[in-house]
Amino acid sequence: MLRTLLVVLPLTVLLASTALLIMIPFTWVLGDDRPIFAVARLVLRVLLWAAGVKIETQGPDPRGAPQPCVYLPNHVSNLDPPVVFLFLRNAVMLGKEAVFRLPLFGYAIKMVGFVPVQRHRKDSRREALEGAIERLRQGRSMVVFPEGTRTPDGSLLPFRPGPFTMAIETQAPIVPITILGAREIMAKGQNWIRPGRVKLVFHEPIPTAGLGPGDRERLMARARAAIASALPR
Repeated sequence: MLRTLLVVLPLTVLLASTALLIMIPFTWVLGDDRPIFAVARLVLRVLLWAAGVKIETQGPDPRGAPQPCVYLPNHVSNLDPPVVFLFLRNAVMLGKEAVFRLPLFGYAIKMVGFVPVQRHRKDSRREALEGAIERLRQGRSMVVFPEGTRTPDGSLLPFRPGPFTMAIETQAPIVPITILGAREIMAKGQNWIRPGRVKLVFHEPIPTAGLGPGDRERLMARARAAIASALPR
């Protein structure tokens, strides 16, 4: 807890603010968001190192997956988004609308194509689905947590149909990801980071070419089985 308060939090504010103040106008002028993604990954690596978080991966390199695609990780911790983000090729995510109101950070993620959603408003979820489909059609990969929220005990929660609908509508392949160890480092309801190790298991892409709405349940089951295959029994 002290490490988070005395080292990680001040370093986050300093590095993130400095990077964003430089990269937002740079990205705006050039019209190219690749540099801001590269700097964001560098900042995240430094912050996770400062927090004592080590990451290992298993399986095929997700950056070699067909593009665009829909990355589907399980959700056990607030660490999941930044940890997954490190290993992807400039993919964007769905995010809580409140995050988009944060100074600098909210503007930056909106600028590069992150999609806001209010989970308790059905019309907002539909707007977010349409926004995600548009990103995929523009060639941008999406990261979506199919459970919709963090699990309190590490077990898989029921999957929501949205990410499978967007994958089928755009014929984008699905890449399941299993996250292990993040819950022990930063559990749901915990505001500090413990040193530890996170493991990301990247599974083979699941094609959606030729699938229609009637195949959604089968696609959900296949993705769920892939993620569950790397979880502790």
